[in-house]
Amino acid sequence: MGLLVLPTVAVADDWLAYIDVTSTRLVADASVGVSDFEEKDVVSGDVDRDGDIDIVVVRKVPVTNPGGKRNVLFMNEDGVLVDRTSTLAPDFLDETDDREVELADVDGDGWLDIITAGTFEEQPRILMNLGEDGGIWQGFDYEPSRLPVLVSGSGNGPKFCGLGVGDVTGNDRPDLYFTDYDNDLEDRLLINDGNGFFTDETAARLTTAMTTSTFGVDADIVDMNGDLANDIVKDNASGTIGSNPEVWILYNDGTGNFDFRDVIYDDAPYMVAPADFTQDGRLDLMIVDDAQDSYLINTGNDAQGHAEFTTQLVGGPATQFFGGNVKFADLDDNGVLDAMVADVDTDVFGCDRKLVMLQGQGVPPNVSYADPLLGALRPWTPQGTYDVEAFDLDGDEFLDLWIGTCTGVKLFLGVDFTLFRDGFETGDTSAW
Repeated sequence: MGLLVLPTVAVADDWLAYIDVTSTRLVADASVGVSDFEEKDVVSGDVDRDGDIDIVVVRKVPVTNPGGKRNVLFMNEDGVLVDRTSTLAPDFLDETDDREVELADVDGDGWLDIITAGTFEEQPRILMNLGEDGGIWQGFDYEPSRLPVLVSGSGNGPKFCGLGVGDVTGNDRPDLYFTDYDNDLEDRLLINDGNGFFTDETAARLTTAMTTSTFGVDADIVDMNGDLANDIVKDNASGTIGSNPEVWILYNDGTGNFDFRDVIYDDAPYMVAPADFTQDGRLDLMIVDDAQDSYLINTGNDAQGHAEFTTQLVGGPATQFFGGNVKFADLDDNGVLDAMVADVDTDVFGCDRKLVMLQGQGVPPNVSYADPLLGALRPWTPQGTYDVEAFDLDGDEFLDLWIGTCTGVKLFLGVDFTLFRDGFETGDTSAW
């Protein structure tokens, strides 16, 4: 099972327990594994449909510096993550300035494809899942014709930072929304024709004000007001000219066109992540703020059919600094989503903060978020985390962690905390 990592403070203070299995369950060259210090973004999914969750990673030179690096396809082979990029996703070996990655079935064939958001003139890419041939999975192939070449009127290519994936037109195929970092190309909405080929329909479906970004770091395509039409949630972390940093909802009128821009948060947002953590059928939002992180509870719609929110501050000193990517998962299996907040800002280098695990507390819909560790370090909350993914690596139904840090990739197996606590106190570790 690998190296056991014991808590560093009294076990009674803990609510999670993990075993460090990086040395035994991660098989890759050190430069893309245990010693990978590049900026990383990660997504998980069962790409070969064998019942095991795999990991896809895109990489670049850290923060606001150009410098493409090759990406990584980690295949889950009996609970071990193995780098199979060269054989199953050879186009991922290209050194690309990719900043975000998502998985989605863009052509409706039942297989997850890879979508990347490029920056520093890097065009976004789709790697198509080739499915099976004779019962053998064929891997991924880059098909440039799937996406239009994106260039501004002055000739600038993309400088994207965020990527939202979801169906805005109602044809049951995912469309793509890219947020612009600092470029006259601005945000782009690419519409899926139903077969996985995309056209740029930004100007026809959104106003210029909606797509203008000074520092658009994040986007999601989700239904925020329950009208069954997906909206766009966008974090404009430096605002636009003459405005504060803001989180916007761009409302879909039901036809795939967007008719209202709602500013719902304007302190110092850096990342935003939607989830129904109150379990009332309405999507709520976690806001990573450069000062104090917050979560916005969706209380229903106003008279115009737009979502309204109440704002709560996240408890704990570790949420009072710059943060980064946010992921949700029920880490402690108590029926309430927890949140994982990475600490590395994609714009300003700094690896001295820590990954924060925020526990979802209470009984839905009355949910609150706080850091039970009050900022204390654990091996699984390392300093300098670019991104984190909770997934079941070994099929035991306990969530495990892939953590991409400033110094390398770390892999932890989730452990039943009750057994861990009892073993720590009695010395009997056989159940671990």
